[in-house]
Amino acid sequence: MLRAAILQNLMQMPVTNFPVTSAYFTLDHLAGNRKNHLVEIKQQIRYKKETTYFKQLSEAERQSVLHDFDKITEFYSEGLDPAQAVSAICFASHGAGLWQTITLKRALKSNELVIQLKPYVRPLFTFFSTNPTYALILIDRTKARIFKSSLGEFSELFAVFDNAPESIKVGGFRGRQERRVERNIHEAVIQHYKQIAQKTFDYYKQYNFDWIILGGRRESINEFLRYLHTYPAQKIVGYLEIEPAAPLTEVLNKTQELEAQARATYEHKVLTELETKRQQGLVLEGIQAVLPKLLDGWLDALYIQENFTIKGTFCRQCNYLGLTANSACPVHGANLERTNDLIEHMLYLASQSGVGVKIIESDLTSQGNIIGILRFALGS
Repeated sequence: MLRAAILQNLMQMPVTNFPVTSAYFTLDHLAGNRKNHLVEIKQQIRYKKETTYFKQLSEAERQSVLHDFDKITEFYSEGLDPAQAVSAICFASHGAGLWQTITLKRALKSNELVIQLKPYVRPLFTFFSTNPTYALILIDRTKARIFKSSLGEFSELFAVFDNAPESIKVGGFRGRQERRVERNIHEAVIQHYKQIAQKTFDYYKQYNFDWIILGGRRESINEFLRYLHTYPAQKIVGYLEIEPAAPLTEVLNKTQELEAQARATYEHKVLTELETKRQQGLVLEGIQAVLPKLLDGWLDALYIQENFTIKGTFCRQCNYLGLTANSACPVHGANLERTNDLIEHMLYLASQSGVGVKIIESDLTSQGNIIGILRFALGS
């Protein structure tokens, strides 16, 4: 999958002596204000030049970062077509030979410019979690359309607008009994639903949809659900009242209006499913419980409150992360460095350890803002 490949590429980059500058900015598309994002970029660059971190860099490191600033400014000024991109991300390190850009069709949560040892990936995790790959299935008795939404790109995968056999379309079977005609119509509708259910299952296996939204008249949706495979059926998070033959702009607008509700439904299902895991002794809550098990390789998944941050320490030479201000790494004695966002480092460690990560918009305060799912129950 594209998002997995992007994260893997970024997070496997070797750490060098040169910092990485990460830029996350949404383009300003308002009429007459198309360069406002450049104003903010330049303001953030000026601020970064005054920080203690920047001033403490070596001369070679500072020159590398200054070159990054120039290239990032040029990219957002000249390298983007506002008609093709809503937002863009840059990862730059002139001294390390790094330059990577990602353009997106949706806005980012915030504009950020960060200088650190590695690419700053937390906003990317958030974007991927809050913009899942999902399918929209529009269905009635003779028509169907299947759409895919991924990273803001909305595309049609399949369409059929008259799936009734010719003998039925012309008004019957040339004088045969009405009940037989009705039976044949019914069987044709069933075959249509089965065909679309199979298409849905095939696309589900191909794209691994996080969500599925069904659209159409309620009676058609209910009939279709009888034939939909269990796996995609479990991914359904919402329903739309819309005709399959509706114009694409109407389909897109109504789907986007439903997304917030669909996401809330999805997260509710996710958190409800955690109750079963909690009864099995697989759930840890709060940073004090989660961090040690992440370090020890016990975790299968992490659920993190979207804006949750906490200070901590990290070792540049290994994967050790800590919550206390110890001066030395307990693994091999190297000096520990402080971080204002320990979650960013946990994301790297989780990715390297094969731990699944979901950024959650719903309130996790009562669960300590972070939940860890164990691979095996403690004591097993």
